[in-house]
Amino acid sequence: MYDVKGLDSNETVSSASLKNLIIKSSLVSSGSFSFDTPRLVYLGYSDFIPADYPLANLQNLSEARINISLTDDQVERARFPNEYNDEYDDAVRLVNMAKLMSGIRNVQTLCFNSTTLEVLSLCCESMPVFNNLKVLVFYSGQSRWQAVPVLLKNCPHLETLCITGLLHVVTETCGDVCDCIPREDKGRSITSCQVKRIEIEGFIGTMRETTMISHFLEYFPCLEELLITVEGNCPRQFDVPEATDFRAQMLELYYKSLSCNVKLHGCESLLRKLTAQ
Repeated sequence: MYDVKGLDSNETVSSASLKNLIIKSSLVSSGSFSFDTPRLVYLGYSDFIPADYPLANLQNLSEARINISLTDDQVERARFPNEYNDEYDDAVRLVNMAKLMSGIRNVQTLCFNSTTLEVLSLCCESMPVFNNLKVLVFYSGQSRWQAVPVLLKNCPHLETLCITGLLHVVTETCGDVCDCIPREDKGRSITSCQVKRIEIEGFIGTMRETTMISHFLEYFPCLEELLITVEGNCPRQFDVPEATDFRAQMLELYYKSLSCNVKLHGCESLLRKLTAQ
């Protein structure tokens, strides 16, 4: 379904038997959007965020791919919520994202883009518990990670975490999933996490990424496998001998870990250096 919304109308997708649904919309609407699809198993939803989600009847959903888009004004509202009046229309519609999250709380696989991650930062207090979620995938981009600690806490049976792009905007509220800001309770929010496998896409070889990988290895207690995929061909950072030597040494330590199998894909020259014994 493409551009299913009217500019100002309230829309509902309703079906008692529909199993798979893909919605792609490029329209900014002042209306609401509802899902009344109790047997839906797969949802692919790409849309500018509507005014509201009055109904999200999606209790049978197994997999959801949510890619929210925002206008420039809405992006500013998501990033600097304290600078706007709480009655501001865009503020209300961003917080209403929690209603959709509640509707899909039974999913087993959940994927979303970096903009959705930004919006979820405003819904942390109303984030549902995803008791059935096994696989969480998100694209970081240059988003903020405020919602990531809450997501991990509210996914008690999560087994696989996939992140495209570790680099993100550092804030005081991105928690201790990363170690971008020194804190006394370092790693506390992930020490009870049951994640067994982490996949990192788009690794470009920066110090921040390497430090975050070390942080994951240290604080995810059940981690058994860490797969790192290098972005494109060998990144420019790996062409500097000193930098390559340092990161190779760091990654060699990871390979020696007794509790976690670390794999690096996508950069043959670095792979040869790491595996040369």
